[in-house]
Amino acid sequence: MGKFINFLFGSKATQKRVLPKVETLKVVVVEFVEYGNFGFGQGLAKLLQRNQNLSVRYFDEPFDKSFLNLQGRKFFDLVDAGNIILQKLNADVVIWGYQENENIRLNFQTANAYSDWENVSCSVLESLFVPAEYFEHVNFFPEVLSNLITGMLAASISEQRIDLRHLKQKLLKTVIGKLTTDSPAESGDLMFSPYVMNIVGLIYLSYSQRELTQKTFNASKELFINALSYKNQIMQDVHLGCIYKNMAQLYELALKQDLGGYWLLFREAITNYRTAQKYLNLYNYPYDFAMISFKLSQLYFQYWKFTNDIQALRDAVYFLREAEKTYTQITFPELWSKIEGYLGFYLSLLGLFSKSNDISMLAIRSYKNKQQVYRKELYPVMWAKIQENIANVYYNIGKNSKDKTAFAQAIDCYQSALKVYENKKLHQEITIVNNSMDKVMKAWRA
Repeated sequence: MGKFINFLFGSKATQKRVLPKVETLKVVVVEFVEYGNFGFGQGLAKLLQRNQNLSVRYFDEPFDKSFLNLQGRKFFDLVDAGNIILQKLNADVVIWGYQENENIRLNFQTANAYSDWENVSCSVLESLFVPAEYFEHVNFFPEVLSNLITGMLAASISEQRIDLRHLKQKLLKTVIGKLTTDSPAESGDLMFSPYVMNIVGLIYLSYSQRELTQKTFNASKELFINALSYKNQIMQDVHLGCIYKNMAQLYELALKQDLGGYWLLFREAITNYRTAQKYLNLYNYPYDFAMISFKLSQLYFQYWKFTNDIQALRDAVYFLREAEKTYTQITFPELWSKIEGYLGFYLSLLGLFSKSNDISMLAIRSYKNKQQVYRKELYPVMWAKIQENIANVYYNIGKNSKDKTAFAQAIDCYQSALKVYENKKLHQEITIVNNSMDKVMKAWRA
């Protein structure tokens, strides 16, 4: 991969990305054809440059694009190559193109594609197929396709990008308005493509993640269901997995916004995510699999809170472990620490309710793992908060087995957290810790 970086950009490839100063979406279109310059990518770049809200660059460097077939373990190379281009060219979105027979398959990549776990996300695998001939004569490019491409550019932007949030909503609103006013004659048979229906559903979903109405929910649901009904037109299982994943995101969003039918939404979100994982497997598509695993862990935990079904809590732990396989400490330290924090919390509850000291010790290990990222010298308050959590687990172990050693360890952890709070003069935290230590001492003497 190092040679690839130097080949594309030379020795300056390690320069840090500069955040955009204006509210314009910075887009890079990578040439679609590996051998021979047919200018398909250049045609799309010229088309998108007509939109004043897009700053579009055309990228045509002769590197091996074999990883764009989306098959096998080469998907790692696709994500890595896209991140390099995003960083070096200070871009928000990269549009990948890959020729399959008479069509160009478009995919959209952002730097936050697999790190925004709390909001509606767009996989790099989301695909839009466009007849190759359209890129040769962009003046005759169908407006509905141009709108879909703009919509996917906006939908792919993470809600973490606060600087682009307003522009994202503006672009999505404009695209949705145009899609709803297009006449059937203008759209033709195009709208019956499962890929188009999936993209339109995702555009609606991304626009509605702050406020999902029943009308939008029904429209998006119908689009995804219809897309699945055209399975005979879906070329690869990976595309099928994306539709199931988006269906699950729709139910999850409805659940978060309390749209009604609580238990049905839980069931459908979980079922569709698990179905998506059958197509987006850990071995070939680890980022999608891991992100879905994290979302499943959150769903199972919420389900446990409302049902007290201990198996749901075990499932929440299981799917966090699955996410942990991809979001490792070396590659994704912040995301890994987030997983460890959730693992510590879920395992501490599981240990408490199952009265298992072994599980409780696993919780302590996870909390200590999180402290490897939030070290005391750099993040003293965060470190102290985690230390409190560890103390709480030791306290529960002590109560469960009347283990005075565990009580002593709880006191030690509370005291080390207390020193930090006293140093920072955090009076509320000081009071809480002192009360916790009193509680431990009473249990110790009992």
